[in-house]
Amino acid sequence: MFIPSLLVSIAGILIILVGLYVRKKEKTSFIAGHNQLFHAKNEKRLASRIGLVIVLFGIETVLFPIIFQLIPRLDGTAFLVVAMIHLAAVFIVILADQLSQ
Repeated sequence: MFIPSLLVSIAGILIILVGLYVRKKEKTSFIAGHNQLFHAKNEKRLASRIGLVIVLFGIETVLFPIIFQLIPRLDGTAFLVVAMIHLAAVFIVILADQLSQ
């Protein structure tokens, strides 16, 4: 059980680093469909907000194995729900950017 938890934590750290990179570079070119389906109105703000969502997801990914050990009834579906909430947050951030002046 230690090895899978360690791998999930390492993946979480990598996700945090990606989020920090997105916030620092202030680029949104990594989003699928960027410049084809939509054009960012304020790319710096969009990158900052999406970077924050990615960092938060990375933190939750790092903490998930620890919480998984503390709450025995917890399973992978809880992590799926968290991932779907973050995915919805990214779509909301993109939508808010598109609706802004």
